[in-house]
Amino acid sequence: MTASNSRPTIVVCGSINLDLVVRADRLPMPGETRLAHSLHEVSGGKGANQAVAIARLGMHVAMAGRVGQDGFADTLVTNLRAEGIDTQWIERTAGPSGVAIVTVDDQGQNAILVVPGANGQLTPQDVDRCQAAFSTCDWVVLQLEIPMESVKHATELAKRLGKQVLLNPAPAPRPSQLDEFESVLANVDLLCPNQSEAESLLGRPIHGLDDARLAAFDLRKKGPKSVVLTLGQDGCVVADAEGVHHLLAVNVTARDTTAAGDAFIGALVVRKALGDSLVDACRFASAAAAYSVTVPGAQPSLPRLEQVHEMLNLARNGS
Repeated sequence: MTASNSRPTIVVCGSINLDLVVRADRLPMPGETRLAHSLHEVSGGKGANQAVAIARLGMHVAMAGRVGQDGFADTLVTNLRAEGIDTQWIERTAGPSGVAIVTVDDQGQNAILVVPGANGQLTPQDVDRCQAAFSTCDWVVLQLEIPMESVKHATELAKRLGKQVLLNPAPAPRPSQLDEFESVLANVDLLCPNQSEAESLLGRPIHGLDDARLAAFDLRKKGPKSVVLTLGQDGCVVADAEGVHHLLAVNVTARDTTAAGDAFIGALVVRKALGDSLVDACRFASAAAAYSVTVPGAQPSLPRLEQVHEMLNLARNGS
């Protein structure tokens, strides 16, 4: 891979998947067979979704990751390039691309199974080959749909180069990975889990807002400089050097929550890269997530700037 003359403000290092989205009246119970409404193929993967979210909000972004050598790979890379994303840092690897099976019910809730495919082959050496992109960016964004050793290596490289790191710990690390994961946190500037991920990281349930405040505070004690704990329709909790704050969500009717977290992450890092305070960045990110749940699909639901401003206006008007 060779560096271009363009300057990515944000590098996303993570997963690139094809999402097979199945819509049904409700999610099946274990052992149950149900008839579904429809099946759609949609570009996805937490890394790719977050890169698209960033690009649609007008920020230059580079995507680092792997796709396979199957029929999905060209589609996935072409779709990212069409969004204006720098794709030169995406490698091809033998075997299949990553695939996610996403089931969405009529209330907009989802259940997701991910087959990592090529994402599981992303190595620390791949990260090193992206050093030129890392060296010219301001923020590096990571998730956990690639190997933990590569996430750890990416955070170390970013910090050596003086970059800010946002880590979305999704999916939550397995118990066997927790020690290695906690060693990553010292290099994280902003940790952004959802409620279930925070519960896994802390080993305890979160019941109510007071519990969420304490959870965000306790996660920050593990090493990251700041924590944003997202709570879906209950908003988010911010823990940083200035204290712990709760922010309300924008009130909308959800159709599909599949990429709400990715919309939030993308918008959050865009506003941080532009110099917003963490609280102000979270207000903007909450509006982006609110828009995303009103549109079916993962990447199709990620908003552009004018759509986020529409949601911010709804929030100001007491939606």
